[in-house]
Amino acid sequence: MEPNPPQVSIGPVLDALEMMRSEGVIDKYAIGGAFAAILHAEPISTIDLDIFFLFEKGQAGPILSLETLYDFARGQGFSFDHEFINIHGWLVQFIESSNNLLWTEAVETAEPFVLEGRKILVIDKEHLAASWLLAGRAKDFNKIAMFVSAGIMNQRKLQDVLERHGLSSKWIEEKWRFSIEN
Repeated sequence: MEPNPPQVSIGPVLDALEMMRSEGVIDKYAIGGAFAAILHAEPISTIDLDIFFLFEKGQAGPILSLETLYDFARGQGFSFDHEFINIHGWLVQFIESSNNLLWTEAVETAEPFVLEGRKILVIDKEHLAASWLLAGRAKDFNKIAMFVSAGIMNQRKLQDVLERHGLSSKWIEEKWRFSIEN
């Protein structure tokens, strides 16, 4: 079982993300992953905050560089823990999303939320479910099952997302893992 997220305010993390955006380190971004599932549905266990983002300027080379992001983090005194940046006690994982059409669309169509008095963007339920289906891990199927059993997804929108990203057949193939009809 994964430990719970830190019992500290997420506000300073959101402020740091906005500073990154205002300084051109990242462009559009949205909260995804398990934390987004928490905002849409119900509490689940997670140890990190997933930030799906786009760079303001595309990168020239074939290899993605997150150096500007890491330079900013170092300059702010944030520490590193494997693929995470520890921002004010939260482990934050940054996922550059321009090379995955599903993720790009998820960032572009993210839904507004208010969290601790701050406007944020959160990946919508249907794009989350599609990205979890694409990842195909047991914990991802469990999050899809949570959304399905809660009846919170727009089925027409979900089917549209699945079709646009070539995931309709995978949904049908894996549906037994998260269907409430079983």
